[in-house]
Amino acid sequence: MSHDIPEPDAAGLRRAALTTAAVLALLFGALLPWLLDRPFPVWPWAGGGLLAAWGLLAPASLAPLYRLWMRFGAALGWINSRIILGLLFYGLILPAGLLMRALGKDPLQRRLEADRDSYRVASKARPADHMEKPF
Repeated sequence: MSHDIPEPDAAGLRRAALTTAAVLALLFGALLPWLLDRPFPVWPWAGGGLLAAWGLLAPASLAPLYRLWMRFGAALGWINSRIILGLLFYGLILPAGLLMRALGKDPLQRRLEADRDSYRVASKARPADHMEKPF
């Protein structure tokens, strides 16, 4: 799971800090308390304000934190992709294949037939000008 994380510039670090601060404050300080009918906490706004100020005043010092966060995100992405692809395979593709096999469907025509001379499928003849105006 080797991920090359590009080295961010000061503008990218500033943008990342401001975006993270806004998400932190709005998600945990406003949206979730409102949806869960809880009192509005102060810590997300303070943390978001601190991160925004840090990003505006000294964005270059956020590089180690940014790299750590990107590694964490890459690891979560690696795990999530396996979970999502596994669910899709076992929830959609495998049942469809088993159903097709049970119904005797063979869309790729993979069955061996002993009396057949060849499995070659002849291509259809096309007119000479079929690529003159493709669109």
